[in-house]
Amino acid sequence: MKRIERVRAFLRRTVTALSPSEAAWHGASVGVYVLATALLLAFFAVYFMQDFTLQKLPAFLVQIGVLFLLGVLALLVFHYIGKLAPSYRFALFVLAPFIIVVFAPGDEKQSAVFGTVLILIASFIGAGIAVLRKDGFEPARQKVTLAITALGIGGLLVGLYATFSDKDSANPLLDGYVLEDRTLDLPNPGLPGTHDVLTLTYGSGQDKRRSEYGDGADLISRSVDGSKLIDNWDGFSGWLRTSYWGFDAGELPLQARVWYPDGDGPYPLVLVVHGNHAMEDFSDPGYAYLGELFASRGIIFASVDENYINFAISAWVEVFADRPGLKEENDARGWLLLQHLAQWRDWNDEPGHQFQNKVDMDRVALIGHSRGGEAVGVAASFNSLQRYPDDATLAFDFDFNLRGVIAIAPVDGQYQPRDRGTPIRDVNYFTIHGSMDGDVQSFEGTSQYSRVAFTNPDDFHFRSSLYVTGANHGQFNTTWNNLDMSWFRAWALDLDGIMDGEEQRDVARVYFSAFLEVVLRDRFEYLPIFSDARYAAGWLPNTFYINQYSNSAELPVADFEEDIDPTTNSLAGGRIETAHLSKWYEARNSLKWDDLDTHSVVLAWDEEFTEEVARVDFVLPEDWSGANDRTIISAGPIFR
Repeated sequence: MKRIERVRAFLRRTVTALSPSEAAWHGASVGVYVLATALLLAFFAVYFMQDFTLQKLPAFLVQIGVLFLLGVLALLVFHYIGKLAPSYRFALFVLAPFIIVVFAPGDEKQSAVFGTVLILIASFIGAGIAVLRKDGFEPARQKVTLAITALGIGGLLVGLYATFSDKDSANPLLDGYVLEDRTLDLPNPGLPGTHDVLTLTYGSGQDKRRSEYGDGADLISRSVDGSKLIDNWDGFSGWLRTSYWGFDAGELPLQARVWYPDGDGPYPLVLVVHGNHAMEDFSDPGYAYLGELFASRGIIFASVDENYINFAISAWVEVFADRPGLKEENDARGWLLLQHLAQWRDWNDEPGHQFQNKVDMDRVALIGHSRGGEAVGVAASFNSLQRYPDDATLAFDFDFNLRGVIAIAPVDGQYQPRDRGTPIRDVNYFTIHGSMDGDVQSFEGTSQYSRVAFTNPDDFHFRSSLYVTGANHGQFNTTWNNLDMSWFRAWALDLDGIMDGEEQRDVARVYFSAFLEVVLRDRFEYLPIFSDARYAAGWLPNTFYINQYSNSAELPVADFEEDIDPTTNSLAGGRIETAHLSKWYEARNSLKWDDLDTHSVVLAWDEEFTEEVARVDFVLPEDWSGANDRTIISAGPIFR
């Protein structure tokens, strides 16, 4: 005890010796005053005395005045914080950040506002209950206490009602909408085929977390070095990830669960890859409904395991990182798909292998969901390259006959070679998105769609997008359920407008299967549904669909992408001429979540500007002789 007392006495003497005296505090204040005065004079001399005009004075007064007012406001805040009870100061500054950051939904500003209101409600209710418990219920002299308590309880009830009560329709104009039935006189592509379905898994044989890829794997596959494509698999968070999986970015296993037809083949090959999700909550089983369907229709289907590069709660040890965990990994997701195709190519060529000559490597397609939706676009871009764009020391040897890509509610722009969107050329493309997507809140697949380019009009390709009213993000994967954010924040989601999960997957069955029939088997009779969902009305759940479609036979007159000159159109030597417009410019399109990676023209006319009739002329080149069989401006869907 004496030793402890001596330590305490030493600490008290040290604190006293280091504590500034009143004279020291006064001197420190004078030092700051002198510094501020000198800087103020220098600031005025440099920015305002040179070429002095009276018009500069308001700017000087506003700049300096605002800074001083902010300082006074901060002083008042600290002054009144000092008057708070120590217990409440602790609650406010130690616990409030947890409430705002962890529990409150929305972006940073929304979370701050919501969390602050929630803290005030809890404070009012807690204060009122404490006073009433201490003093008893005496309404005559507790008007302030009762008012504060009522305000807190009222705020809580209003918040609960606003969150959990039935909401008005998000699209009242669509209430009672019935999709017009123009169903094609063709078999429903979303129904099972005639093949018996077999299943297996392939993996490293050493996966310590999943027996189906460990000692229970039916086929042993190789591992690949992805260290050049993945950043931040290092440090403490990287060590935690490696300790969980038993491998790092230098030995990524090629693993998947497979559904395939019982027969000799050869059969087309389709791979699907999931998106970002908690890595411990495995995502690859969630596409079994597609595997069963496609295999029954004569397609080998593999759901790829990339859970080991997904989100990990263990990455939260990087508390000050903007985005904890792996970085720049979305190109790795696409590259891994191509590595899987290379593994299948080897098995197909390997004498005596179970899949020897059973895989039609001339008919290959990829499907990706969320970040996987961007990954399939990356794979389509990498497929024709000889070197990795971000580090050319990594050689590529792919060049598969990739006939089609399906992007399910994809993100876009998480991988940008040379800071631009990943180009996609000469591949059939389809993307789908739901109006109730609570994760990817804008249809970012339309950015991918806008970058799909066709270089040869004689080699038919098409691109299409589908926007589905009522569909959400997660229900395309059966393991992700209908909550598009973590369970801890999912209370904020309004689930009333979300379509039934099985109906949402029916949309996927019909459109994905029809797409594969077109691109893998040349069943072009299914093409009309990609420009107009009414041609599939009898196969689809009743809701409102928005289609977008174009093909390589079309020749755009003006897509506003060619240059920065608003007077040119997309034809060499073509022009755009206007008259009597009040506004005319080309702009990048903004979405709720991000920018659309394409441009449009903005035109406006106003009778207050001119009473003349506005006009826009698209002028063809003088020597232009036509486009042979190509469509110039489509008056409706054009099919091969």
